[in-house]
Amino acid sequence: MDDKDIIDLYFSRDEKALEHTAKKYDSYCYAIAHRILGSEEDAKECVNDVLLAAWETIPPNRPEKLSLYLGKITKNISVNKLRTINAKKRGADYVRVCIDELSEIVPSENDPTILLESEELAQAIERGLRSVSATNRRIFISRYYYLESIGEIASRLCMNENQVKLRLHRTRAKLRKMLRKEGLTDE
Repeated sequence: MDDKDIIDLYFSRDEKALEHTAKKYDSYCYAIAHRILGSEEDAKECVNDVLLAAWETIPPNRPEKLSLYLGKITKNISVNKLRTINAKKRGADYVRVCIDELSEIVPSENDPTILLESEELAQAIERGLRSVSATNRRIFISRYYYLESIGEIASRLCMNENQVKLRLHRTRAKLRKMLRKEGLTDE
């Protein structure tokens, strides 16, 4: 079943929407949640919460890409769960590292996680990412959306870790400059 049909099931409030969503996207959402939480049990619980959130938010929302919509819900629920349990697992430290890296492009006096929820900032970052190479865009999204490690990205793209770090640094610098020019961050 394609995404449009699944979304139509949500709009008709047919519970089969949940079945089809789970069948098609459970492993995708689980991978995102597990990467953030570092726990199989917590990741499975998070996936269940994602299905509930999808049921509660579709409608009124009609996502253009169901996978991206579910990915964003998964990421948000996972990060919130991580904060709630205040775990000292590898994942907790890892998310903090990613947030610290992102703080280079957003104002330091603000919480980057809150700012990234801002639609205006998200659209500006999206525009900025369209201006970088496809590889740099892929690296940035892998690191900050899917929260992959530098090593995972380097391995998948057949690069060394220093190349990935350099590309991330340059992309963040370009985004920071663009956001300043648009008045979304302070000097």
